[in-house]
Amino acid sequence: MKYFKYLLFLTVMIVISPDVSAQDSTSVAEQDSTSGSLIDINPQISRIEDLISTSKVVGIIFVLIFTFLLNRVLVFLLVRLAENQVAYRLLVKRTIPFLNVILWSFAIFFIISGIIDPPIETVLAVGASVGIAVGFAAQDILKNIFGGFIIILDSPFQVGDKIEIDDHYGEVTEIGLRSTRIVTPDDSLVSIPNADIVNNSVSNSNSSALYCQVVTSIYLPVHTDLDEAKEIAYKAAISSRYVYMNKPVLVLVENKALDHNFVVLLKIKAYVLDIRYEFLLKSEITELILTELNKRGILAEEEMEKPNNIK
Repeated sequence: MKYFKYLLFLTVMIVISPDVSAQDSTSVAEQDSTSGSLIDINPQISRIEDLISTSKVVGIIFVLIFTFLLNRVLVFLLVRLAENQVAYRLLVKRTIPFLNVILWSFAIFFIISGIIDPPIETVLAVGASVGIAVGFAAQDILKNIFGGFIIILDSPFQVGDKIEIDDHYGEVTEIGLRSTRIVTPDDSLVSIPNADIVNNSVSNSNSSALYCQVVTSIYLPVHTDLDEAKEIAYKAAISSRYVYMNKPVLVLVENKALDHNFVVLLKIKAYVLDIRYEFLLKSEITELILTELNKRGILAEEEMEKPNNIK
């Protein structure tokens, strides 16, 4: 419509001034050329003003704030629901990363197609320019973002799992687009870039299950009656309030050498009913075993200490 107005204006000017001298024609030509440049420039300026108008900027800010608040509220509600429904805690928490991706993807799509509504040529041109600029300026960020998508889609672990990567072990609390956060046994929050996770080996203790295996180690002198020690260890494991009885309890014996002397290592493998009780189960099994050994007089007090250089 704007181009039609300019064309109509030029047509009227030509019709009402048919008898023009050569000099005037030259002037008119110059004016026409000037008008032509204005015709080329003005629509572009007008298009830019339409794309970045005040109302659209306000609309974009409103959508971003609304999406942020909605995301926070939904995450809060899901976390509360997960904590109140222990049996479904992991299942509920696994939906949070997908919820984040879906909400922000919809918000960006709505901003581009519903508010800005740019021509396809503009989208392609801006997309290419931004892609080149971001590709050179933010390679590490892009690696982490793609790593986040890979983690969400491939699911080597999910929120609530106990994982070990590098020297960090703990429960996954959040899978973001840039980093993954885990809480270590000493309640430290560790943020690991997603690119590092994708490029390294990850150990998953429970693989999306609520329970996981816990290994408790007990060091005994080599002259200990192994049958009696294994019986005590087994009964201690099944007596714990944190043990998951639907899984088997195993007691294994290993021989260790220390300063040219042999010691016996008992490994009690039991499953905890909730991964959050992992260290409570290990502590209770150890306490029950040592208490019973002391009660029966099987070990001397000085033999109860674990050698420092045994691993």
